[in-house]
Amino acid sequence: MNSIGKYILQFAILFFAFYVAPPSGAGQVRAVASTDKNVVSPGEHITVLFCVENETDVQQFIPPSFKDCIIVEGPIQNSGMFVVQGPVNRYVSFKYIIQPQKPGNYQLSGAFVKISNRRLPFNPIRFHVKDSQQTNNRYDFSAHADETIMDQKLYSDFIVRKGEDVESKIRQNLFIRVEASKSHCYEGEPLIATYTLYSRLSADSKVSRRPSLTGFSVYDMVDPATVTPSVEYWNGRLFNTFLIRKVQLFPLHSGVLQLDPAEVDNAVTFITDESSTDERQKQLPELLRSGESNNLLQSGVLTRQVRTTSKPLFVTVLPLPDSARPASFDGAVGNFSIEASIDKNEVTTGDAAVLKVMIKGDGNFDVINAPKIHWPKDVDAYEPDINENILRTEVPMRGYKIFSFTVVPKRVGYFSIPPVEFSFFDPQTASYRIEQSQAIGIHSVSLIRDSKTYSPTVADGDSTKPPVVNNYWLAVFAAVVFLCLFFCARYIRFNRKRQPKSPEVRGSKELISVPFEHENPSSVFWDGPLFRARLMLVQRDGQGFYGELSKVLWQKMLEKLQLTGSASDPRDIIQRMKEKGMDDITIMQFQLLIQQCDMALYTPVTNEAEMQSVFDLAEDLLESISKK
Repeated sequence: MNSIGKYILQFAILFFAFYVAPPSGAGQVRAVASTDKNVVSPGEHITVLFCVENETDVQQFIPPSFKDCIIVEGPIQNSGMFVVQGPVNRYVSFKYIIQPQKPGNYQLSGAFVKISNRRLPFNPIRFHVKDSQQTNNRYDFSAHADETIMDQKLYSDFIVRKGEDVESKIRQNLFIRVEASKSHCYEGEPLIATYTLYSRLSADSKVSRRPSLTGFSVYDMVDPATVTPSVEYWNGRLFNTFLIRKVQLFPLHSGVLQLDPAEVDNAVTFITDESSTDERQKQLPELLRSGESNNLLQSGVLTRQVRTTSKPLFVTVLPLPDSARPASFDGAVGNFSIEASIDKNEVTTGDAAVLKVMIKGDGNFDVINAPKIHWPKDVDAYEPDINENILRTEVPMRGYKIFSFTVVPKRVGYFSIPPVEFSFFDPQTASYRIEQSQAIGIHSVSLIRDSKTYSPTVADGDSTKPPVVNNYWLAVFAAVVFLCLFFCARYIRFNRKRQPKSPEVRGSKELISVPFEHENPSSVFWDGPLFRARLMLVQRDGQGFYGELSKVLWQKMLEKLQLTGSASDPRDIIQRMKEKGMDDITIMQFQLLIQQCDMALYTPVTNEAEMQSVFDLAEDLLESISKK
């Protein structure tokens, strides 16, 4: 009886969650403003998005003032559709890329849209721009000299002796090195450029010009403020090194491209020969610090202001070959694969299905656009929603892009969506490759065959909208089903009490209940490992969803690898997966999912489309590892 009651309760909860209880804000017009970063460094770009949900007839859009910001790009208007529990929801968005001009706290407010002669305001956007003092634009060698440079001979470079050329001494002991991971590459093939300041002097240094890197798409790999200065040998001598910039570059065109120089302004402090007795040389680090505090006699200190500029570095970029270039090629360079799936293969005429096309691998993801699909006749398809998860600190970038197309058949019949083609250039083999997904079939059936208890309604005379089911009749139907199950359970319990409790019956009771509880549990979706995550997805509980999903993924992977629950280091898990012979795609999916869950737990914004994509990917991963 407990088992029957449990399944009745789970059925009722899921039915009301999926079909009866409408999601918060469903169908309501909302104006939401968001930004991709809350804290940025000086000169960094920010993407600001103003999205209007459940409405496309926007009469007017008024942006905020963008005070003390330069608009790099925008407004970029986009529109699309997304599906939440059946109905098709539409949106219009306006995107800006801006660059704040000074440090401090920013608030962008006052944006609104005009819809049906009514003003709808956007929420304010807040972010912080760090002061240049908070970044790694300033370097003080003397603060690290006594801690990191143990060679006493190094301190002799802080001393200026009679007749010594100060400018020559600075050039030999203070300079910027530029390094590139490749001197030759193809268009779109990534390379790493690193700018590093080398110093053996006591200098207060500040970056005055960062390299602009014209001709490349640029992605900063690390914030210099988070990198601790280190010590390196160069030409047989020890130097303190300070990271100025480390970037991943994607060449935009062929030819000889220059990595622009960086400039650093330095205030170099020396001790004159008259003040550098043997006894004082032993205490040079302390003397330098006391000199900075103006406790050292100014007659024994010499300061020079000097600007250090790096030498330009050139990279030869080879053009992509014209021969054998596929017609579908759109600039992707790297190593990719493509998959296609649909959320349901059978739909009623006029209802919507969602076709998802996933492109995953490594390379220049930012040039990848929605692939061209040859849609069958009498099938309407809308502009896709795009969801991505890309590890931009990897070289080359790794991850995936998912394009979700809303598909609506207009008549009864079977429709076949041909394989989707995606082509790219592989720099490892210096050749083009073409990947194809599997073909997808959709069976459109008559609405009358599926249900005789309700009829479709079309809002506002828009025939492209799928029918919306009346929640009242769904509530009635749910109540009837729940009552039927309740009385069936009561009837079974009553009959069991009336039956004589013979030893055979008592002995077989547990045997009868075991198959019902445990036989093929994966076939009952509400009793599977992702039941709680699915329920939280429906309830739009983002924090609970990602927390539960992460817990299930770790648990299932540890069970598969036969590890204890204490083994929670991702690097150990990845290594064990490789030892077990798991393929790279499975390993990458697991990495991306765990990273997505970890990041989302610290992000208060709930993105339903992204949550659904993550859930689908997790479902695919669990199914994949269960077969291996």
